[in-house]
Amino acid sequence: MTAFMAAAVASHATVTIATFSDPSNGNPFLFDWDMANNTLTGSWSGSGLNLLTPGFTGGGQVNNATFSTSTISLTTVSAGVLYNMGSGGIVFSDSNSNMVFDIKFQGGTFLNPLNAGASSAQGNSVSFSGPNVPSNLANESFSFSLANPTVSGSHMFFTASFTSSADVVPEPASLLALGAGVLAVVRRRKA
Repeated sequence: MTAFMAAAVASHATVTIATFSDPSNGNPFLFDWDMANNTLTGSWSGSGLNLLTPGFTGGGQVNNATFSTSTISLTTVSAGVLYNMGSGGIVFSDSNSNMVFDIKFQGGTFLNPLNAGASSAQGNSVSFSGPNVPSNLANESFSFSLANPTVSGSHMFFTASFTSSADVVPEPASLLALGAGVLAVVRRRKA
């Protein structure tokens, strides 16, 4: 039974679910940090965002995808540097406005690039859904890498790239087959 458990744990694999490179040349920006109201919003409605989807059932990519975030509240941890994000969501759609990837999160972190040299927005307690998103995922995570900060009044705008990943958990039938195989090997070695 120990061999079965070890095989089950070893059979988990972390995979990229979806990712995109920065589709903009700085105009328009993808993210807006409203420093006066401590909120963060993001969206892309233009062309050129190719959402690579290696972790979707069937893999592939969604050309000219769009996305939008909910308005994410920010709570100061270290003024001007680090913020806790409130709960929120991100919806990716295809060029016909069909939802292809939905991300929900219960919180996260936002790091200001002007003080730390790099910037990111990462979610905690994340869940993925969508028509081609596998249901056997665990430990979902996402991150936006924010770049090219531009300040205008009380707003800081960013370009961004994105990645998401998760552990793929074997389905019970796969675990049963794996366990039977391990058991057969163990029995064979004892004989």
